[in-house]
Amino acid sequence: MHYKKMANFALFVAGWWVALLGGNAMALIALFVVLMLHFFIWRDIRDIFLILGFIFCGFGVEWAFMLYGVQEYQSTLPPAWVICIWAMLATTVRYSLSWLIHKPLHAALAGLLIAPVFYLNSVYFGPAGWGRPVWQCLLSIALVWSLLAALISGVLAPLVNQMDAVENRVG
Repeated sequence: MHYKKMANFALFVAGWWVALLGGNAMALIALFVVLMLHFFIWRDIRDIFLILGFIFCGFGVEWAFMLYGVQEYQSTLPPAWVICIWAMLATTVRYSLSWLIHKPLHAALAGLLIAPVFYLNSVYFGPAGWGRPVWQCLLSIALVWSLLAALISGVLAPLVNQMDAVENRVG
């Protein structure tokens, strides 16, 4: 893997841990640092669309998880640290996770297996909690993230990548 892609993934993981362990204020600082370094390294404005999409989607998914008792955050809205993690994850889609673009089945499998591990860590190490039996929560998370990963891989990321062709025609 190219060193820039490795740095991209390492920044996400480091930001995720800072957000998880540090709470809202530290999550916002981590997000700022991750985004500044991301745009310094990659210099691709199209990533803004992915980041904003992840923020809005993340808010909706986490709110639904809260509503249905999959996650408990001791608040009425998803906390900032969770939304910051979603935004930081968006920075990996076209870089360290680019091998999943146009491979929705691979992405679905990755979402099915990896997302529950991250949520487990959020409960074990962080301020999140389960609202239902753990197996129900993990199954819900796995299914939702499987679908999300497939949509991101098969639709959203390719759409953002195609924006380059549109930009070249306009410019």
